[in-house]
Amino acid sequence: MMENTNMNCFVAGAGGRRIRRGMFWAVLSFCLLVSLSACGGESGSSETGPQTGFDVETESLKCRDPFIYWHEQTDRYYLHVNGGGKIKCYTSKDLRWWRDEGDSFTPPHDFWGTQDFWAPDLYEYKGRYYLFVTFSAPDCNRGTSILVADHPAGPFEPLVNAPVTPKDQMCLDGSLYVDEEGVPWLLYCREWLETIDGEIYAVQLTDDLKAMKGTPKLLFHASEAPWVGDITAQGVTGKVTDAPFVIRGEDGRLYMTWSSFRADNGRYAIGVAYSDGKITDPWTHASTPLISGGGHAMLFHTKAKRMMISYHAPNTAPSYLTLRKAYIYQGKLLVE
Repeated sequence: MMENTNMNCFVAGAGGRRIRRGMFWAVLSFCLLVSLSACGGESGSSETGPQTGFDVETESLKCRDPFIYWHEQTDRYYLHVNGGGKIKCYTSKDLRWWRDEGDSFTPPHDFWGTQDFWAPDLYEYKGRYYLFVTFSAPDCNRGTSILVADHPAGPFEPLVNAPVTPKDQMCLDGSLYVDEEGVPWLLYCREWLETIDGEIYAVQLTDDLKAMKGTPKLLFHASEAPWVGDITAQGVTGKVTDAPFVIRGEDGRLYMTWSSFRADNGRYAIGVAYSDGKITDPWTHASTPLISGGGHAMLFHTKAKRMMISYHAPNTAPSYLTLRKAYIYQGKLLVE
């Protein structure tokens, strides 16, 4: 009723009607412009389209295992993906439009890994940039190797021409966690095809990240999460562990995202585990997945210090980069 009464004030004669209606549409257009501008920023662009070179939209960026790194010095987000026997890099200013930067890692002819090129996770550590990537070869077990560069876009080279994970086991999805004392830790999965009940381990790394230091510590089995069920592949039935990633919350708790398949509907999903102490202390599991229908997640902070979760969805090809806001509330990791 209030809106109709105000509109009646614009019709005081033909000339007044034209002038006042013109004013109304001018004000309305201005309000719409302000509203659209407010929607821009990190989760979208204030531009009407891509900027020069940034022509790949998030919703159309095909990839698996997406790991996003914000680099303050270049004011860019970096994403490295499997490039089919290589690793390639994308950059973004706003998390909406991305630019293909080309190959960030081309393996040398004598590099041990010839297959997979999975899950390239990017970290800054002591002034250099490291990619943790899963490789395999016909005569070598699957494992995580660490690559190094002086720039987040590369070019990267092997830190050591060998996996950092145990060579006598099938391992994958290695990630880096640096504890409050500055000690680097490697988290990784032991392949469910080998163990039947997938496992997640943590092991301390040497200060230069070139080797394990000590004996790996089993953190948990896939079956310890109440929501996880069996899958069958390559003639094997068992429970999967994928993509362990850990952050420390402001409350001092450790929050781990990892992926497996749901018991109730078989969908790929992202689980959460919690630890109140050190990374090798006991972990408890959320009773239900954080997200279903996609997986292989990680958490990052935008340049505005907002937490977001990155993962691929769906799990069947083609998979796409997916971003959602995440937050910690009363000791729980949640998403919007």
